[in-house]
Formats: sequence, C-alpha cells, structure tokens
Amino acid sequence: MIDPLRHLPAYDPRGLWLACARSMFAAATLSIIVCNPDDVLFLRVGDQSAVRCGGVQGLSLWCLGQVGDGDLSLARIVSVLVLGLVVVGFRPRWTCIPHWYVTYSLCVSMTLPNGGEHVAQIATMLLIPLCLGDHRTWQWQSPVTALHASWRGASLAAMYVFRVQVCIIYAHAAWSKLMEQSWRDGTAEYVIFFDPHYGPYPPVREALLPVLSSPSVIVGLTWSTIGMEIAIAVLALGTRRMRLAALGLAVLLHGGIIALMGMPSFGLIMIALLTTNAVAGANQAGPAPTHSKGSPVDRDNVAVHPG
Repeated sequence: MIDPLRHLPAYDPRGLWLACARSMFAAATLSIIVCNPDDVLFLRVGDQSAVRCGGVQGLSLWCLGQVGDGDLSLARIVSVLVLGLVVVGFRPRWTCIPHWYVTYSLCVSMTLPNGGEHVAQIATMLLIPLCLGDHRTWQWQSPVTALHASWRGASLAAMYVFRVQVCIIYAHAAWSKLMEQSWRDGTAEYVIFFDPHYGPYPPVREALLPVLSSPSVIVGLTWSTIGMEIAIAVLALGTRRMRLAALGLAVLLHGGIIALMGMPSFGLIMIALLTTNAVAGANQAGPAPTHSKGSPVDRDNVAVHPG
C-alpha cells in the first residue's frame, strides 16, 4: 500500500488472474439463478413472487423485467445470458457493467441474500474501472497494447479500494465472531456442523462424526477460522506474496465452508474476491522505446504481456 503512484506508469491488471476472478464471480451468481426456482429466490406472498421492489430496489432487473402477472422469465433469461458471457470471457468492456447490474439486481431483490451476494455486488462494481479500458474480444487473450494512461489510473485506484474493502470484510467477520460467546468459548463450529440447514451433507457428517465429536478438534477449528480471517485481513493490504498467501488461506477457509457447510456459491465468491485481490497488475513492457531523434514513443502503443 506504500507509494501507489510508483506502479502507475506500468500498471495493467489484465491477465489470467483477473479473468479467472471475473468468471468465478459470474459462475457463482449464475449457479444461484439456475439452481433455484423463483419461489426459493423470492418467497411468495399469496400468488405473487415477493420480489423486493421498494425504493431504489425498483431499478432491479427482477422488478423492471416482470412480465404480465409477475412472470420473471425475462429477467432470468437476461441474467443467464449476461452471466454466461462473463463466464466465457467475452468482451470485458461490454459486459462489466451488465455483470454488475445483474449481480446488484439479484442481491437487492431476493428475499434472503447471504453475505456472498453483497460481496459480489460490491466487487463487480469495483471491477468496472478495470474492464472499461479493455478492448480485447476475449479476456483470455494476451493484451497486445498497453492500457491507456487514464484507465491505468482508474484501475489502480479501484484496485486499492478493492484491497481496503477485502480487509474490512474479513476484519469485520473476525470481530463479529469475537463478540459472540459461542465463538470465544470454541463451541460455534459444533453448532454449525450439526445444524440441519447449514451443516455438512449427511454422508460427509457421518464420515467426519468421530473427528467432529472431539472437543479439542472443535475448539481448534473454531479459533482457526477466526485466526485465518484476521490473517487474510492483514495480508490483503500487503505485497504480492502476502496477497497470494491471503488467497491460499481463503481457498483453505472457504473450501472448507463449501465442503462442510454446503455453501458453494458463497465460497466461490469469496475465493474470487481474494483472486482479484492477488492481481499483480505490473505488466511492465520495459522502458518506453524512442524514435531516432530520441523522442519517447507513446506507451499506449507498447506491447505488454500478462503477469
């Protein structure tokens, strides 16, 4: 986080790290829409879907896209189409704003959004400055020209805000756990593991029952969760190696949540968050070449290679 302007002349976040993160964000949201019918996403009141459309929520795709007597098919089709294009990496410049809008719409309109939808809504908004200057057809292609100077500045600023946001998310998660007696006394994970709604899938629970019945294991898992969240909050603001370490901890933490709590979309969103946070963005093309008379060539015409 020290001296961010030092990186500005060579900053370019485009590369496989950002591409994979965008696809993971979209895949997580897509899985929620595809795997859940309307009466699960939007709890019905009588014969109507309880889509939240009060105030600014009325700008949601699920509110504007209702057809006839509360038919949400149009909103669902548009959402799947947009998210599918993001998953395959088509035209980041064209899809970044629709990606955010679809993510925002689901978060504000569904009846019971979890923390993952809120995180994805903020993350996809912060990714917009990183993508608007990207003229590639596919996000998997190597950039052939450097990012324009104005978009370098916008991307770098957005990425630093992104890192601060990651720090806040995990610091708040750890702090809120420390405020709960069950987390401080080490029994919280026991309650979660044996909860019929959020615990492991029955076959997994049966296989792990001998281990999960050990008080020392439960206490260790409870406090290791808090410890990893604190570590991620600190490492998220550090050097590239520190941010990669944060990503490794996130994969371990949220991979465990996926396996033991049955929350795949939430886990994938959080892993995508830390993958974005680990973007290097230092696609240095070397010193700017000069003309024969020594005048610098515009850096925006210099080829770069994704890091």
